[in-house]
Amino acid sequence: MITDKLSAMTTPTVNFYDVLRERGLVAQTTDPDIRQRFEKTLTAYIGFDATADSLHVGSLVPIMGLAHLQRCGHRPIVLLGGATTLIGDPSGKSEARKMLQHQQIDANAQAIAAQIGRFVRFDDSLATSGGGAVMVNNADWLAKLNWIDLLRTYGPHFSVNRMLTMDSVKSRLDPSNESGLSFLEFNYMVMQAIDFLKLHQMCGCSVQLGGQDQWGNIVMGIELARRMANADLAGLTFPLVTKSDGGKFGKSEKGNIWLDPRKTSSYDFYQFWRNTADADVAKFLGWFTFVPMDEVRKLTGGQGAELNPAKQRLAYEITRLVHGQDEADKAMDSARKAFSASRDVTGDAIPHAPLPPEGGTIAQLLVAAGLASSNSDAKKLVQGGGVRLHDEKVSDPQQRVGPADARDGFVLLRAGKKRLFRFDVA
Repeated sequence: MITDKLSAMTTPTVNFYDVLRERGLVAQTTDPDIRQRFEKTLTAYIGFDATADSLHVGSLVPIMGLAHLQRCGHRPIVLLGGATTLIGDPSGKSEARKMLQHQQIDANAQAIAAQIGRFVRFDDSLATSGGGAVMVNNADWLAKLNWIDLLRTYGPHFSVNRMLTMDSVKSRLDPSNESGLSFLEFNYMVMQAIDFLKLHQMCGCSVQLGGQDQWGNIVMGIELARRMANADLAGLTFPLVTKSDGGKFGKSEKGNIWLDPRKTSSYDFYQFWRNTADADVAKFLGWFTFVPMDEVRKLTGGQGAELNPAKQRLAYEITRLVHGQDEADKAMDSARKAFSASRDVTGDAIPHAPLPPEGGTIAQLLVAAGLASSNSDAKKLVQGGGVRLHDEKVSDPQQRVGPADARDGFVLLRAGKKRLFRFDVA
């Protein structure tokens, strides 16, 4: 766990909105005076649907929002979508999500809760005052509703005309989108609006936070609570994470960058952040770490090689937050050794696996190592001159590699300048 993640937890000595604004984490607000709301201790929530057994790095923006909220003395609520995951949020999606079973959703929710728990301190009861976070599951109230009760209780308060104006719906109604929008997904907005109303009634929650793609869902929740409970609620959205080169954030050659070390090792996680583009490093330090912004500005004042210390700091800080200090230390140390003049790749943090007794072709080993997505991808890497066996360039993707090719007890494959994998020989 992070030892310094919770500072003052009683009074908002620093305004939460000011913190987000300085770090570039405010996209939209429903209330032009929302800053004033954070001058007093309040309760706010963010929802996470349990669509996988791990969150990925794109989820770190709302998670950091929760952590900043708690650090500023407010009470965060983490809402797990045990019920909404059964439906699937159409926001930002061009087609329907895969339908999951109850058992898988419950397992996913438990894994996600543990990951968020590295960033915020949880209390056990909604009645707890102060900054202790609480975790709830919307299946506790949504799963109990029957069809007629839902229609009669909540249906009169939703305008279909209004719902059709929301981006999450409009984008799926485009004639060019063949998958369209199912009636099932159309109801997602209703369910999330009920969540906001319920959390307000249960524990006085007055603000919903979320990604920019959640704007329509947040607005509908505010409107429902106003109509049914005469409540004055507000919403704030974070910007969607984009890369300066237009590429998709959170992807590497191996696929998604996950928070679960079984899916993405601490070394690969560290390297993902270490390889941040020059144009993104200042923004990412503000978004994904607690490094003071004055220090961020000093770290990112240069260009080119002068930004390497900033990238190392970014990689170390976010790896420490997600995987703990020991793993961050190992990843940083292994990366330094692997790319130094000594080229020491023997550390446990370096991605590694046993070499199959029969060995394999360069292409097969590249795929097995996750350095290529397919044999054809491996072939392109080799033909482009980007693959080395130990320190020797490879020209044939069908070259056989076996135990006889080992040096110091391992076979080392390098793809490009910063990706490598070690196959250990028994």
